[in-house]
Amino acid sequence: MLAALGALPASPAAAIVGGRPAGGDVAASTVMVVSTRGASCTGVVLGPSVILTAAHCVAPKANYAVAVIEPAGPRVLTASRVSVHPGFDPASFDTRRPTPDLALMQLSEPLPDRFRPATLASDPALPARGSLFTLVGFGVVKDGDGRSAGTLRAVDLPVIGTTGGIMIRLSAGAAAGGCTGDSGGPVLAGGTVAAIIGWSTAAGGARGCGGVTGATLIGPQRPWIESTARAMGATLR
Repeated sequence: MLAALGALPASPAAAIVGGRPAGGDVAASTVMVVSTRGASCTGVVLGPSVILTAAHCVAPKANYAVAVIEPAGPRVLTASRVSVHPGFDPASFDTRRPTPDLALMQLSEPLPDRFRPATLASDPALPARGSLFTLVGFGVVKDGDGRSAGTLRAVDLPVIGTTGGIMIRLSAGAAAGGCTGDSGGPVLAGGTVAAIIGWSTAAGGARGCGGVTGATLIGPQRPWIESTARAMGATLR
């Protein structure tokens, strides 16, 4: 399974390619993560001031926040605390050895009332090949087109394999999947967050977007997520 990841020149995921606008319940539990590095990612709401995202989104030294749009204009809610999964290795994108690409952020103030906690998966079992999931993120719709980021989009993709017992790979064999800005976004099964987007490739395994998307499964990592969220004042659904 490690060899399967090694064959992919993956890079941190950006925006949803080949998707559709997302709204409703998923929009109420999904946020945009921003930083002083100039990069953006996606995050999942676990509580009024607790966000789950990808570790590589918040591991580099910087200040992090969540950006929300309100009637008066954009507002930034800064992170007062960031906790990266202890098993995450920032070099995993180069070594092709999968590690849990997960982190939690505690915000300095609560999100607006319109946001609601997502429901996380608890089953540690690996999903069957062909299982269909919905990927959601604020990323770009075309690799390199930064102007297309910032709108929440979704795309449905089947599982084509698993890696290291902690990750799923998703692809429809067409130009669809995660891209820049989608990292940290939810991978949903029946409204439940089953995984967190981590990386993507272009068609044929080249660097880019629209080929294969990799995501860290929630079930095997739920004990760490639950204990860390509790320390930040959130109780998981």
